[in-house]
Amino acid sequence: MKTKRLLSLTLAGTMMLTALAGCGGGSGSSADGAASTGSDAAASGGEKQSYTFKYAELNPDGHIMDECADKFAEIVAEKSDGRIKIEVFPAGQLGDEKTVYQTLQLGGGAVDMCRGNSNSMSDFGLKKMNLFGLPFIFRDREHLWNVLNSEIGDEILAEPQEVGSGMVGLGWLDEGSRNFFTIPSKPVNSIEDFKGMKLRVPTTDLMSDTASALGIQSTPISFSELYSAIQSGTVDGAEQPHSGYVSNKFYEVAPNYILTGHTYSPGIILMSEHSWNQLDAEDQALLREAAKETQEYNRESIEALDNDLLQQAKDAGANVIEVPDKTPYIEATKPVVEKYAAGLDDLYKAIISK
Repeated sequence: MKTKRLLSLTLAGTMMLTALAGCGGGSGSSADGAASTGSDAAASGGEKQSYTFKYAELNPDGHIMDECADKFAEIVAEKSDGRIKIEVFPAGQLGDEKTVYQTLQLGGGAVDMCRGNSNSMSDFGLKKMNLFGLPFIFRDREHLWNVLNSEIGDEILAEPQEVGSGMVGLGWLDEGSRNFFTIPSKPVNSIEDFKGMKLRVPTTDLMSDTASALGIQSTPISFSELYSAIQSGTVDGAEQPHSGYVSNKFYEVAPNYILTGHTYSPGIILMSEHSWNQLDAEDQALLREAAKETQEYNRESIEALDNDLLQQAKDAGANVIEVPDKTPYIEATKPVVEKYAAGLDDLYKAIISK
């Protein structure tokens, strides 16, 4: 459901203030926005409660992660006969990644759900999930899905709730491996070419350490400001999967697209535990089933989409640079793997051997 494409910054700010105040917004609200309680349901002859939830996505309309959010909303509406509605807010309308996570933790309904990234969750106590963001931990897409659809994937999906993060994991999403891209004057033909470059990476210790291991100076830039930061010369480039590179038209300002595939961290559908607890067991199961079906939709479509997106980048003039031998990159980032896998050695070995 997308009745909010033109949402103003003023409204987004108001919603954030609502969350900070701890007041109800989307969670546990009826379809017309009025709070619905158990007594309301009883008075209406035992009808089940209706909800409208707000789902935050960082990427723009049409991005694969935005399309998966729309699919999730569609499945939930169908399974609940329209009783549970999910409004998808793309393009960072509800805040940047860290703000959205914090708003989920606060509860209050300003943000009820989001698509998180497993490489940005360590600051919220999710140490197991952090393993999914390690450089080169996944050999390829088949390996990734073997892990996500196994007991390992289930164990790590349960971690947000188990550690008391205030968030609940519902399902996994694949947006592809991440690759670096740089400005015209700084092509990369070997790992040595990265040395001294200023590149934007997600503001997590793991991603900063990965960049540093490759000789890169990681520079914090809000994702919404990244295009202009590259254009102005504030940074020399950044990194994204094919979907992010193409949908945000980064090829216009950073046409060198280097297929490093340095991390393959999956996305995760997250829900505020405060919102989750408003649901009865049947509705909780409904959301989990919808997330699983969305996960399968994503898996069936992502590989063909990735191939198409790479061709789109080439057609748009991107200089796509293959990396036939990733050994130098793997060797350079081994200390990063050792640092973040410490204490989780058995789980790390189970992932790489899957």
